[in-house]
Amino acid sequence: MPFVTDIAGPQRPVQTWPALAAGMLRRTSSIDTHQAGTGNSEVDLRARDAVGRVGGVDVLGEVRVRAHLADRVVEDISSDPPHPGLTQLLGARVGPGFRSAIGKLLPDEVERASLLHLLLDDWVGAALVSGYSVQHVAITLGIEEKLPDGTADRMADICAGFAEDASLVPYARRNGTIPSVHGPMAPPLDADGIHTVEPLRPHGMRRFRRLDLSPAGEFDAHFRDTHVDGDGVETIVHEYTVEGVIDAPMRTVTAATATVRVLPWQECPGAIGSASRITGMTLSDVRDRVRAEFVGTSTCTHLNDTLRAIADLDALLDLRARDARAR
Repeated sequence: MPFVTDIAGPQRPVQTWPALAAGMLRRTSSIDTHQAGTGNSEVDLRARDAVGRVGGVDVLGEVRVRAHLADRVVEDISSDPPHPGLTQLLGARVGPGFRSAIGKLLPDEVERASLLHLLLDDWVGAALVSGYSVQHVAITLGIEEKLPDGTADRMADICAGFAEDASLVPYARRNGTIPSVHGPMAPPLDADGIHTVEPLRPHGMRRFRRLDLSPAGEFDAHFRDTHVDGDGVETIVHEYTVEGVIDAPMRTVTAATATVRVLPWQECPGAIGSASRITGMTLSDVRDRVRAEFVGTSTCTHLNDTLRAIADLDALLDLRARDARAR
């Protein structure tokens, strides 16, 4: 089961970052997952809100969550600052139904589009993608892991890359395995423009997000999944950027365009046109509408999550108002 190259998608990583200019708001987050024995993982989730000032940056909010999972079930979880409600997630499985559980158990965090909510909401996708690390180890060891019967049929048409007639599904049917692509090396994150992150250890995975909002209502979102191999080399698995404009008084998206940076399969870029479908949506509706309406082969799971995270511009607008009153 070697890495494939003939059906690989684009590999154009983001090389440089926009500066955190005076008056610009920036929300960043990272979810680092390290395997800790068979079926176990240690997860470090961090997020920060900041605003650019003349000559510096002010941090407006920050949170860190640490958790231990066994077969993706939360066995231990804590946060800084402490949040007593997190203990309600003990025993929850980070997978289907987890986001609904967050909505029921931590409704205030959902309502405020808080940093904690962003991390918990994005954890589902990060947990799913973390399986790449296990697959990567198997490939490097020459181990061929066969799919259960019928898996290829069940995954057909869930997104652009998994379309019935795309490269991946026929490959899986012929070979009984999921192919894997070795992505490009990951340019370093801008350490001056985000929250503190620790170096990923070998076989670790990181899901990273950046969301910028300018004083004029222009936004710039960056999403990246990376993996570090046994030699400490970090490569990109998925990467998108999305740019657009909001009407701040109406809290409505007026323009949105996605750009493919790095994706595993050659058909994956077919989903980028779906980004424009959030135009006209109010920020408070974006998460629920994308989750409900963006399905099938015109969409991408990872782009959908990036579009859903754009709803956090609502929270950044609230931060801007509070910051202005405080000053």
